[in-house]
Amino acid sequence: MGHVKVDIAKSDRSYAVKYALNDAAGVRSLLRDRHRISSARFRGDTAASDILIDLHSAINSAGLTERQTEAIAWVYGVDLTQEKAAAIMGITQQAVAKMADEAVEKIAAVYQRWDYGKITCEYSETSQQAA
Repeated sequence: MGHVKVDIAKSDRSYAVKYALNDAAGVRSLLRDRHRISSARFRGDTAASDILIDLHSAINSAGLTERQTEAIAWVYGVDLTQEKAAAIMGITQQAVAKMADEAVEKIAAVYQRWDYGKITCEYSETSQQAA
């Protein structure tokens, strides 16, 4: 008889994350995990591409100031700490935190206008190793 390889532990190595994009906490989580979502699209996850396109559109539609955009780019785009971003921008860490928080609130307001709600992303052990 032949053998069939069945991965019975697959579900133990994968999990789903829900992002409530109509509030600042959900947007902050999405921004924090965007690199992981970005790596999923290269493995054929077209939903990941849609999420990133919508995030980019929301950021562009939020009416962020130049400094808010810069703070978001350093903290969430390049993954710098607020302290390092502050040193680069020539301001205090508290100012970076305030700008990033205001930017996240504006992005969440865009998602609220779009009536976006919640999205779910599934991650597996292989996505974690790649990220």
